[in-house]
Formats: sequence, C-alpha cells, structure tokens
Amino acid sequence: MADQLPVGYCLWELEDTAFRVGMMGTGAGFLSILDIIHNPAIADFLPPMTLVALSEPGPETDKLHDPRVADMPVYPTYQEMLAAHPDINLLIELAGKRYKIKQIVASLPDTVSFIDHTASFFLCALNKFASISAHCQLSLDNQRVLLQAIIDEVPEDILLLDKHGRVVDCNRNVVLRRGVPKEELLGQPCWDVQAVRDDMPFCHPETKDCPFHTALRTGRKAESMETRVSKEGRLLYFREYAYPVYDATRSLTHVMVMRRDITSRTESEKRLQQTEKVGVVERLSAYMAHEIRNPLFAIGGFTNSLLKSPNLTEREREKVRIILEETAKLDVVLKEMISFYRPGSDQPGEVDAEKIVREAVETMRSGFLPTGVELSLAVGGGLPHVLAHEDTLRKGVMHLVTNAVEAMEGPGLVEVKASLEKGHVLIGVRDTGRGMPQEVLERVFSPFFSVKGVGKGKGYGLGLALIRKAVEDWGGQVEVASREGHGTEVVLRLSPALDVAGGKTGQ
Repeated sequence: MADQLPVGYCLWELEDTAFRVGMMGTGAGFLSILDIIHNPAIADFLPPMTLVALSEPGPETDKLHDPRVADMPVYPTYQEMLAAHPDINLLIELAGKRYKIKQIVASLPDTVSFIDHTASFFLCALNKFASISAHCQLSLDNQRVLLQAIIDEVPEDILLLDKHGRVVDCNRNVVLRRGVPKEELLGQPCWDVQAVRDDMPFCHPETKDCPFHTALRTGRKAESMETRVSKEGRLLYFREYAYPVYDATRSLTHVMVMRRDITSRTESEKRLQQTEKVGVVERLSAYMAHEIRNPLFAIGGFTNSLLKSPNLTEREREKVRIILEETAKLDVVLKEMISFYRPGSDQPGEVDAEKIVREAVETMRSGFLPTGVELSLAVGGGLPHVLAHEDTLRKGVMHLVTNAVEAMEGPGLVEVKASLEKGHVLIGVRDTGRGMPQEVLERVFSPFFSVKGVGKGKGYGLGLALIRKAVEDWGGQVEVASREGHGTEVVLRLSPALDVAGGKTGQ
C-alpha cells in the first residue's frame, strides 16, 4: 500500500480518496466508528467513508442490532469478507487480537489500508472532538444570530469600517435606508453609504476631524453633532459615534460608527430655546409699550404742532420734519414688537382658510410683482374651516408670498397651495428662488434673524418667528424646507375647526 501513495502525504490528505470500510470485530470503539461513518460533520475532518460489511463479530453480537448495521452482511472471517467485497479499501480491526495484527497486515492486498484497535482510539477521539466542535459551532451560531438580531433591531445606522473608511459590514437599518442589497454597500466608502442625498456624500473624503478619523487617530471613542439637508430640503440633525475595535494583540483593526437621527429631539430643544427667546422679546416689548410708546406719542404730537408754527425758519422746519419721520420709523418698529407682547388679543376662531388664501393671493397679484415672476394658486375642494385669527392668518400668508417673491433673482414661479392632508389643512408657499444655505435654515425661526438687512422695506427678522408663534398658539405647526438653488417651501399646518354638539367649534 505504501508503495502506491505519493511520498510525504498523509492517508487523509488524498483528496480523491473515498473509503469503503470493512470492520473486523465489535469491540470497544465500534459504536464510535459508526458515528464517524454516519456523521456529516466528520466530513470536515476525514474523507468520505462508507461501511460495506462486518466480520468476526465476537461475543458482543447485541451491537449488531444497531439500525445502522441491521442489514449489513456479516462474515465469519475477514478473509471471507474481503473476498466477497473486493472494493473494500480500509479494514478496521476492533477484535482486540494484537497477536494477529502482523499476520493480518501481511495478508492484506496493497489496495487495502489497515487500522487496528489501538489506533482506532484516535478515530474515537476525533469523534469526540467533532461533537464538541458541533456544539461550539451551534452555540457560536446562536450567539451570532442573537447579536445580529439585536444590531438589526437598533433603529440607528451601524457601520463596521476598515482603517481606510470602507464598509466591512452594516446593520439592516442602513440597508433599508439605502434600498440596495448589503453586498452593494460592502467595500464602499462610509461617506457615500451614509449620504442622505444622492447628489451629496455625508462628508468630504478629506475631512479629518470626523469621529471616524478621531477614533482612528486617538484609539478612543469619539462623537460629534452633524446637520445635513435632506432631499426634500428639510434640516436633519445627527449624533455620530465612533468606537475603535481591537484584535487579540490590542492592534486597532476596525472602527464601528453609529449614527443616530436626533432631528425630532433637537427640534423640540430648539423650539424650547426659541420659546425662551420669544419670552425675552415679550418682556422687552412690554417694557417698550409702557415706557417708550407714551413718550414717543408725545414727541410726535409736539413735532406736528411745531410744523404748524409760523415762527419757524425753513431750515428749522426741515429739521422738525426729519424728527417726525424718524419718530414714525420708531413707531413701526414698536408696533411690530408689541405684537409679541399682546398675542392673546387675537383669539382664534373659525376661519375660512380657502377664502383667506384666495384674498391674500389676489391682493398680491393686484400689487407689484417683479417682471417675470408668476404667482399661481391651487386650492383643494371641500376644505374645512380652521382654528386661527383671520387677520393674522391673512397677514401671515401675504408675508410668506412677499418673502417668496423677494427670493427671486429673476423670472420664477411662486406657488400657493391649500389642501387637506391627514386631518390638517395645509397652506403652502413655494418659490423657485435661490433657496437657503444650511446655516440660514438652522436659524430661520430665530427672532431678529434676517438675511434681508434691516430698514425700510427690509424687515426686522420677526416675520417667520411671529407666524410660527401664532400658528403654534392655534395648535398648528410651521414647516420649512429649502435647498440652495432649489427654492424654498413654507407650510402652515393648521387644525380644522370641529363641528361639536350645539354647533360650536371645538378648540
């Protein structure tokens, strides 16, 4: 047999070898050998083995009742077995006849390999190892499934990145958000996989101060707050974490990045901050109303009287006119701020939103529209009345349309829409103007923030803040979406007036 094997090869390393086994005796290890032959897991360790026949069963004949050998041919001697089955190429001796081993080996043809009962101990040990391996593999598979299930149920994006920032693995949330098979994401750079818009990666590839690079450089956890603009032009807030991953030698091999969408929470916090700012403005407005308006009226009254005096020279009269004009400007500012002080005076009631929108648009059309700017109106039928203050809502819509028109830097379209959606009446004003950059979008509702400048015809940064405050006081919401080069849309989401018992409106 040895003469036919390649030099330097182990018997089990012959890839094209399949063993047809004949067993001699039913001694110790018999059942283990049967386990080995019939256990598919052993295929990872041994070539394929098929039991062909048995011989010299000895006194332990009860083992022949095992279902795996119940129909197996049994021969009185191994010679008869080999003669009847010349295809047998492996003889396993379990009869315990050590004194016959040399005789058996000498009598075997070169095509038959031989394992005696002492060497079969290693096969039995291999069977134990395979059982333990299968148990460990099952436990490992269960742990892997459990861990994967936990990671997949986490509603945040989780990415495992190599040291070059390429995706090695990701959780289900990433796959669902991107809408492509996981295989298409593996190997891609993290800034592309994390993108919230097709036309813009999440960050610039050369950025070195992101959490990934910080964790890679320091070997410690890193985090940051990020803001991005969605495909729809809405501002998104993210909290991003990066965790270094080490191997057994404490070498950093990967970085796990987790990105959490905190838009809703951040919006609530910003609303609270803006509410506090508005509270300051309200208190300031109250102070101005009590302490400044009366002296301002007195100045205006005395200035008007002076203008009627015949004793003034023309030069003095001109100076008095300037005082009167500046007093009027102060009065405009004061009136705008006092609207913060007395919002409760405009109590909401049942308002015909369709009528308000149509009147506001017609008023704007009859006024001055820049050349090339078109103003369109689309109103869905059957709109319910809303809870609002009629004059405040009309001024709000007109203010939004004015803003949209002023955003044009040439020909364009301003679309005003009113519709019913998910139980709310939506009034939207959309323009095709220049849009807002991200830093402006973040501060668009802040009091006294304006990109127009301050002065006559430019405003004081209170318009959107006033509109939002009024709408929220009525139980509604204001939403803004904008992208540079793609225009801006402002939507008033108003609560409908409810028809309750007695014909009254629910508030």
